[in-house]
Order: sequence, then structure tokens, then C-alpha cells
Amino acid sequence: MSNGSEVSGHSLWDILLEEPFRVFFPIGALGGFGGAFLWLGPYMDLGLPSGELYHGLLQVQGFVMAFAVGFLMTVLPRFMETDGCKGWEIGLGVVLLVGSMVALFLGDLEVGEFGFLALLVHLMVFAFRRFVVRNDNPPAPFVLVGFGLLCGVAGVGLLLYPLPYFNRLGQNLLEQGMFLAFVMAVGSYLGPRLLYGVKGFPETEGPVFRKQLWMYTAVGSLLLLSFFVEAGGLPVIGRLLRALVVTLQLLVEIRIYRRPHTGYWHLYLMWFSFWCVLLGLWLASLFPAYEMTMLHITFVGGFGLLTIMIGSRVITGHCDVKDLWLQSAWQLGVPGVLILLAVVARLVAGFNSETYAIFLVCGVCLWLLAMLVWGMLFVPRAHPRNVAPDD
Repeated sequence: MSNGSEVSGHSLWDILLEEPFRVFFPIGALGGFGGAFLWLGPYMDLGLPSGELYHGLLQVQGFVMAFAVGFLMTVLPRFMETDGCKGWEIGLGVVLLVGSMVALFLGDLEVGEFGFLALLVHLMVFAFRRFVVRNDNPPAPFVLVGFGLLCGVAGVGLLLYPLPYFNRLGQNLLEQGMFLAFVMAVGSYLGPRLLYGVKGFPETEGPVFRKQLWMYTAVGSLLLLSFFVEAGGLPVIGRLLRALVVTLQLLVEIRIYRRPHTGYWHLYLMWFSFWCVLLGLWLASLFPAYEMTMLHITFVGGFGLLTIMIGSRVITGHCDVKDLWLQSAWQLGVPGVLILLAVVARLVAGFNSETYAIFLVCGVCLWLLAMLVWGMLFVPRAHPRNVAPDD
């Protein structure tokens, strides 16, 4: 079937250009490991930056964003029926992503954020270059990807140059807004297909498509507005608006009130990750004294678990290991279960000050173990020599 440099008639380089997730997903696993590891720095006297800011930014900008970049650079050319990635586009993306991650890990906020801003601009240019020569439109929910990128750009600017009286606006746009938009965009497309076996392709032109574009534009606008309302003096109203917008999107478009169509437990993990996104947002709104503790349900059980499950699905579907997904093998479940246990440990830490450090470290170790197990199981399978046969 293959030799050292070709698989099914395609060179390994051509496969990487067509499926850049093979490059970015392993970087994401490394980012997820490094972002959590920062919490252990003070206990190990390593001289690493400590505290919520660097940990949160590295988890979002290193872990989740690496998976998002790999996914978007893979699917957008396919959706728009244009040329795939160029080598320089992947290379520049890797340099900016890794450079930003390293800077944050070493405590250089300014370099890390400017590097991340450059990565966002690079991704926007990547999409725009293909959009102007497209032969088809992306699915309507992907309008929300644009709002996610807008949240990211605005978040970086406001984090480095904050506005008076708008506390935490930049950090919230980066850590919540960007990936809530991505979850609603990608989830609205993939969720029904993976969880409920929906077939076929969405409308990409005509009156229905245009109506959907307006609807998703309204959803993205309300999401963005919620952060300014929260930061502008109405925190509870802003959080409730955000929770309501995301809830309506996931209930109406993905229909997560339905159970998965099969009994595969990894599908239930994915399904549960959507509920974690909502649960954390609502609890943070209703119990503001425990806002950050509750948001970790969204961050870890929502963003983290969903990222790992979708990443696993992409690899199993594209790298000739689809049986793992179809058979619900333990390889797909163990990292997910470890992430859920990390959520429990983080919640216990947040509600008990006397044992805060103990359970926080337990949660971090469970997360690190999840990243390690996922990396060992799936990173080797992402090698371009593993290619699923054409259907």
C-alpha cells in the first residue's frame, strides 16, 4: 500500500497539506499539558508564572486553539471547495502558535498575546483568501467562527490595553467568548451528525441559507453584547444573557435534549460536554460568589472534554482507525473520564478552602494524565502514513 514517502499514491507532504490537523492536534495536547502544569509550578519551585491568568490563557490559546486551528484549516478549504493549505501557511501557524505558548509559559504576557493576535490574523487571512475564490459557501453556523475570531482579536487588545471600568473584559472575551462561538459553530454542524446520525449536507445557498445567516449573525451579536453588559456594570444580566443565548443555540440547533442515537459511551461523553458548557454558564450566573469555580465546569468539562472528543473523532475518521469510534473502544473513553474526574476535583477544591490545594493538585494531575493518555494513544495515529481509504 505504501512506502516511506507515499500512501495510496499521495506523498506524506501532500497529506499534511490536505489535513493540517495532523500537525496542530499534537501541539494542542502539549499546550493542554503545559497550561495545567503551571499550577504545579509554585509547589515545585520551578520559577514559572503562577495564578489564574497565565493558566487560563495557555489552556485557551495553546490547548483549545491548536485544535481549532487544525480543524478549521482542514475543513474550510473543503467546505469552500478551494485549494488546501500551503506549506508556508502551516509553518507560520505553527511558529505563531508555539511561540505564543512558550512566551506565556515563561511569563511574557505581551509577547504571548501579540503572537496570538498574529495567529488570529493569520487564520482570518487564510479563510478570506479562500472565501473570495470559493466554489461553495461554508455552512451557515460558521458565521459564528467569525464572531469567535472577533472576540479573540478584541480580547487580546483589551487585555493588553484595558478600558477604564471594563474589568476582565479582555480576559473574558478570550477565555469564554472566542470558544463559546466556536462551540456553537462547530457543534451546530458536527453535533447532529455525530450524536444523532444526521445525514446529508446543509443548505449553502438560497433563501433558507440567507435566513440562517441572519439568525446566526444575531446569535453572535448577542453573545458579544453579553460581555460588554457584564463588564459595563451589569454582571449578572450579562452572564444570564450569555447563558440564555448559548442554551437556545444548543437546544434548538443541536437538540441536546435528546440522548445520542446509539449506546456508545464516547458519544455520551460528547453529549455531556455540551451540557457542561451550559451548566457552568448558568451556575456562574446564579452563584456569582463561586463564579470561577462554576466556570470550570464550562472550561474543563465543556471546552476541554469536547475538544478531546472531537479531536478523537477527527483522527479516527481520517487516519484509518474508524473502528475505534464505531466500537466505542476504551481508548476513546479513558481521557474523557479522567477529564470529568478533574472537574469533580476542581469543584471540591472551590467549595472547601481547607483542602483547596490538595484537591486542586488532584484535579491538575488528573488533567495531566488525561492529556498524556490521549497523546500516547492518538498522536502516533495522526501520522500521515495513516490514511482512511476513500469511501
